[in-house]
Amino acid sequence: MKLNRKQTIVIGIVFAIILITTFLNLDLRERKHIRDGIWVNGYGIGRVDLDVLAKNGVKNIFLHESAVKRFGVSTVEKWISDAESKNISVHLWVQCFYNGTWINPIDTSKKDFNYLYFNKKINEIENYTSINGVKGIMLDYVRYPGDAYKYDYSWWGTGVNGHNAITKFVAMVDDKLRYTNKTLSITVMPERGDGTKFYGQDVGALSHHVDVIVPMAYTGNYKKDSIWIKEIAKYYSEKSKPANVCIGIQDYVSDANEQPLNITELRVNCQSALDGGSDGIALFNWELMKNWFDLRTLNGTSEEILI
Repeated sequence: MKLNRKQTIVIGIVFAIILITTFLNLDLRERKHIRDGIWVNGYGIGRVDLDVLAKNGVKNIFLHESAVKRFGVSTVEKWISDAESKNISVHLWVQCFYNGTWINPIDTSKKDFNYLYFNKKINEIENYTSINGVKGIMLDYVRYPGDAYKYDYSWWGTGVNGHNAITKFVAMVDDKLRYTNKTLSITVMPERGDGTKFYGQDVGALSHHVDVIVPMAYTGNYKKDSIWIKEIAKYYSEKSKPANVCIGIQDYVSDANEQPLNITELRVNCQSALDGGSDGIALFNWELMKNWFDLRTLNGTSEEILI
C-alpha cells in the first residue's frame, strides 16, 4: 500500500520519538574504575606505612569517614597528599544506614522515603567531597540488615518499598556527585539473587547511579572458597552493567578468627575474582593485612590508575 504524504509524516514523527526516547534512556556516562584497593579504618592514618602499600601495588584506599572526625580536615588532607605522592588515590568510606544501630531508609510513620535522614547524610557526603584530594566516595551499609521485604508500601501506589528506598538514596547521592568528577562506589552483599528482597540492594538499578559495585565476597564469613569468589565475580560482572566491579577480598580467616590468610590463599582468592571477570580487587582490611604480595603481579590487573 502506498502511503500518502500525511501518513509518511506521521510515521516519521513516531519513528523520531522512538529514537529520541531510546537515546535518552541510554546510560552513556563514562564509568570510572577502582583497582588494587584496600580499606583503612579512621585511626589508621597515624599508623599506615604508605611506602609498604605503594611497594605492593595498592592504588586506592577506602579511608573510613571517622578519620575526619577524629583528626580533623587539615590532618586528613595532609595524609591524602602523602598518599598521592605515592600514586595512591583516597576515597572516603561512608557508613550510611548503620552506625551502631540500623536506620530505616523508609519513614514508616509517613510511609515514605526517609528524606530527613537522606538529606542529612547527603550533606555530610557533600562536605567530604570538598576535602582536598578526595577522589571519591564509597557508600557502605547502603542496605537493610536482612528485612527489607518487611517494608513494602507500594500498594499505596507510591512505589515506596525497601529496594526503591535504597535506590532512591543512591540516586540522590549520584545527583550531587555526578558533575564533581568524584568516583562513586557502593558495597553490596554477595548473595546472588537475594539482595533485593533481604537487603534492598537492587544491583541492576543501583548500577545506573554508581561507577563501581563492590561485592563483599568474604570467604571466611560465608565458609566458601576461591571457586565461590570466581562465581560471585562472574555473576556481578554481568548483573552490574553498566557499572564496573571491584570484588572485596577478606584478608583474614573470618570475623570469628582474625588470623591473617596465608599469602598463597590470599593470592588465589584475588586471582579468582579477576578470572571471574571483576575489573579489580580490594582487600578488607589494612588492619589485618599481614602477608603482603605485589598486587601488580596478578593477571588482569592494571598498573594504571583509571580514576
